[in-house]
Amino acid sequence: MVLNKKEKVLMDVVYDATSEKTGRCIVSPFYILSKIPYKHRFNEEDLQPVLEALSIDGYFEYEHAEKKGEMLFLISLKEKGLGYAREKKDNRKKLIRRIVTTIIFAVLGYSVRWLIGVILGI
Repeated sequence: MVLNKKEKVLMDVVYDATSEKTGRCIVSPFYILSKIPYKHRFNEEDLQPVLEALSIDGYFEYEHAEKKGEMLFLISLKEKGLGYAREKKDNRKKLIRRIVTTIIFAVLGYSVRWLIGVILGI
């Protein structure tokens, strides 16, 4: 999973909006933008390119539709999109494991240096 920040945020919103049984939803651009936290700089012009990028990456398929003059997106998650939550959880575990391993090796390196200093009297 090599998604940039905007793609991750948008994928979180789309994944939460879809039905667990069918993996489909109908959402408006306003709904999507309203669910994105304010700390992320995401405007309406960014929506279409990011949706297209996620579609090309195989997370979902989407189509445009209009109802009473309002644009809607019909989104259907693909296999990769359905496994997004699990993939996100696995990536978080990997990151935590890397951080813990780095800390352990740093402590081990310091301990070895200290022990050698004690033995040699430095």
